[in-house]
Amino acid sequence: MQPDKARLHAGFTLIELMAVIVVIGLALGLVLPNLAASRGAQLEESGKQIASRLQLARERAIVTGAAHRVFLDLEMDSVAIEWHVNEDRAYAHLSESDVFLTGQGADNPGAEFSENRSISLSPPAREERDYFPIPNRFGNDEWLPEDIFIEGVNSPDGWIDDGTVQIVFQVDGSTDYAEISLVDSWGNRAILEIQPMLEIVRVYLEEES
Repeated sequence: MQPDKARLHAGFTLIELMAVIVVIGLALGLVLPNLAASRGAQLEESGKQIASRLQLARERAIVTGAAHRVFLDLEMDSVAIEWHVNEDRAYAHLSESDVFLTGQGADNPGAEFSENRSISLSPPAREERDYFPIPNRFGNDEWLPEDIFIEGVNSPDGWIDDGTVQIVFQVDGSTDYAEISLVDSWGNRAILEIQPMLEIVRVYLEEES
């Protein structure tokens, strides 16, 4: 018997097409919310990383007795921590490493106070202070993920959305109120709220209106 050629060449029925559309719709309904949540989580995590650097700068300012700043480059979307010290103090950790590597003074810990060395009784010269990177990895520029950007900073000087911004912590840990706004490529926004009175940095996702 010859098969029914009409049945062989028949396409999908309307009911079958509707069923496929329903299945695709259900799949998208499950995938898209998870994708949005994943993007929001990445944005929030970037905010928390900046918040941890702000808190570190505050703690170091108190412990070291030197003002610190979190330096935000709004053009490069990068963050770094610097402290306000003289050059000798800024690079003291490098000098100690050089002594350790070369072995100078290892056999004679008191060599710097030898009899042949004269000791000046005059007061030390006042050295100029400037901001230098702190002596660990947080002193290096750290860039945000490629899909996340620093939109701007709401500071005591007003809204700043280009150039550079510094959040300064004095030796007692005090600073000014400020808000840092982060956005991603999909329009999500996270706010870092620096609250001086509470000594905390609050991070939250801004809901779409």
